[in-house]
Amino acid sequence: MQKKEVKSPRAVELPICPFCDGKVNYTSWITHKIFQMECESCGAHWRTGLKESSQREFYVELTKSMSNGKGREFLSQKLSLEFWRDMIRERIRI
Repeated sequence: MQKKEVKSPRAVELPICPFCDGKVNYTSWITHKIFQMECESCGAHWRTGLKESSQREFYVELTKSMSNGKGREFLSQKLSLEFWRDMIRERIRI
C-alpha cells in the first residue's frame, strides 16, 4: 500500500517567507491563535502566541532562522504579524 503524502496547508497569516519568498505552511496547531509555521524553501520556523497582557495581543516569534543563518537577529522576539508582513512588502518593492 502506498503512503499518502500529506501536505500541510499554506499559512494564511504569513503565506510567503519574509526571507526567501518561499511558501510558508502550517506545521501544527494548538488553538486557532497558537500554531507553528515553516518555510518549505529555507527552513525558517515561526510560532505564534498571545502576549501576557490584558489585551492578549497576538505575536509571531521566529524560532529557527534560515538554513544559511539569515534572520538570526529576530530569533525569540515576540513581534507583531504586521512586522513580518511589512518585511514581505519591502522585499516586493525592491
